[in-house]
Amino acid sequence: MIPILASPDFFQQAQAGSHFAKPHTAAMDLFVMINLAFLMFMLGFFACWAWLIWRRTTQPKPHIKLIMELEDELAQEEKSTAQRDSNPESGSESRASWEREADWWRK
Repeated sequence: MIPILASPDFFQQAQAGSHFAKPHTAAMDLFVMINLAFLMFMLGFFACWAWLIWRRTTQPKPHIKLIMELEDELAQEEKSTAQRDSNPESGSESRASWEREADWWRK
């Protein structure tokens, strides 16, 4: 097996009866290489997924961009109406002189 990962087993010659004699070195190396390949595959997968999400949020398609702009406009309108409802004095200034107050019927 070609040593892709350098380990001491490839550089030291195993002598009979020594503690360096490991019969399953190739299987252990194959296990490590498969795990490293799987790890690199998963890292590449998550990197591609993150890139796709980033690209879709920074450069949306035209129809998605239009929908996002419409949602922003609706949010601005809701915010302005909420401010007008909380401040009735400011709403009376924008009202014409002939218009009644909004709660005229409650009196």
